[in-house]
Amino acid sequence: MLPIRELQNKLLRQRQSLRGVRAHLQEDLLWLETHDESELMEESELMERGQDEHFIRLLARLDDCQKPETEEIDRALAKITNGDYGLCETCGKPIPLSRLEALPAAASCLPCALAGIRVQAQALGAPFNLVGSL
Repeated sequence: MLPIRELQNKLLRQRQSLRGVRAHLQEDLLWLETHDESELMEESELMERGQDEHFIRLLARLDDCQKPETEEIDRALAKITNGDYGLCETCGKPIPLSRLEALPAAASCLPCALAGIRVQAQALGAPFNLVGSL
């Protein structure tokens, strides 16, 4: 059983790791965006520039994907500070420790998380079926 302090440390390590990756992405983006090129480009250089632009877009998308995860971690850390960490945001019941160990930034218990996914799937017209019971 992990105490809150260990879960907090795990969240801090995850956030630090994401920030490190994000810093590298931003450095790469900055370098690619400001990379000085000569006025006269050969065909191979034009192709390379096209690849660089594709890489810039890819790095920007990766950076955008990390923002929600960082926000979830920050929200969980704020809950620890406020004393309401580990309570489901939907039903208010305690989130099982096993779920918090697996996903320290979890904002909801598994039944509420699955219900939310089910609602989203239905809104998109996608089937959502679970085999077994919770």
